[in-house]
Amino acid sequence: MDMEKLKQWLDLAKNMQGGDFWGNIFDQEFAKQFMNDQQMKMPPANQQMATEAQRHHSFPNYEILEGNEDVVVIIELPGIIKENIELGISNNILTVKGKAMPFQPNLTTSYSERFSGEFHRQIQLPDSVNPSDIGAKFWNGLLIVSYRRTTQVGDVIPIE
Repeated sequence: MDMEKLKQWLDLAKNMQGGDFWGNIFDQEFAKQFMNDQQMKMPPANQQMATEAQRHHSFPNYEILEGNEDVVVIIELPGIIKENIELGISNNILTVKGKAMPFQPNLTTSYSERFSGEFHRQIQLPDSVNPSDIGAKFWNGLLIVSYRRTTQVGDVIPIE
């Protein structure tokens, strides 16, 4: 058995003594904290691989800007061409997916902080939106998605 794995299990068991073992195992916050603690104990090369895996999972970065009448979502897609991007909507979930090609595919990468490969990100919008109400444009590596908020005026109910 790998000694490093055994040490990790012993650390886990020590942290669980006197506690609710199964409750902690399924507790998301505890699991995140435990994984962060384990990552801090990793050698730098392993930390880099773990960080890259987290970064790739959250690619691309985005922000949502809300106003009373408009919503704008800005999605960062540096180095990606428009033809390699797909955008979709279902209720209030905006989906962006595509492929980031390597800059020099014939060269071997010795170190990289850039994302390459296929990506798929779902973004929860603050409103349900019809696809026909959304506008999207691609400008300088930014995908800008916007829509106008619709306000529905309901019927007036008389009070007796």
